Amino acid sequence: MNNENKRNHFLCEALYDIKALQDVIKDYHSKYFGQLLVKIVGSDTIPFFLITEDGTHLRLMDTVKQFETEFFRIEAIDRERCRGTISLLRAYDYEGHDTNLITEVVRLERTSTVKCIELCCISGIQILKPDMLKEKFIIEPKW
Repeated sequence: MNNENKRNHFLCEALYDIKALQDVIKDYHSKYFGQLLVKIVGSDTIPFFLITEDGTHLRLMDTVKQFETEFFRIEAIDRERCRGTISLLRAYDYEGHDTNLITEVVRLERTSTVKCIELCCISGIQILKPDMLKEKFIIEPKW
């Protein structure tokens, strides 16, 4: 297996693992506690961004709602073809404006926009905290 195939294989497996974790969180139902994992985690989404071969974050556009994002959720993975179906997550700063600067993001919102991506141009994945999808956020004082 050459280096590109190995990289694609690892990326495909990593996305598959993220999808499996999301499914466990969403589908686990306790007889006594209901959907306890969703309550503990606060969301059924593990947000991430993708790093391209040139070291930048992959950015995709939602042409209907007119926003650009580099934050995603895995919806499906085709392990044989090393393709992923991702949904776009809309990022907001604390004033409620769209942003893509990770230092300004206080909340991510799921959207219904999905895109199919080829993993051949992706070199890495960075997962983010699932609590970025919670409605509430607290800004703590600097000192």
